[in-house]
Amino acid sequence: MTAPITFPPLDPATLAELRQRYEDTPNVESRTRYQMLLLAQQAYKVPQIARMVLRSEDTVARVLNRFLAAGLDAVPRRSPPGRERRVTAARARRIAARH
Repeated sequence: MTAPITFPPLDPATLAELRQRYEDTPNVESRTRYQMLLLAQQAYKVPQIARMVLRSEDTVARVLNRFLAAGLDAVPRRSPPGRERRVTAARARRIAARH
């Protein structure tokens, strides 16, 4: 069980920026992460937020802690390390054949 996270009230400028990013981001996972912050701003706790956004409590806590440590730029989904995955035409045909 993680320690409770104290989420302070956001100043109006940060809250406006958070809402704008939530509305404008095309990436679904990043939008969900911004939603976590908006819910925390409304005094929901980590377990409640996790149930609402269908993510683990660890993920919610990690997002909230990143925001508290580094601000809004730390929230969007990060690319996994390593080279980008590529699907060749042959691999795509094999995948399609299985379904």
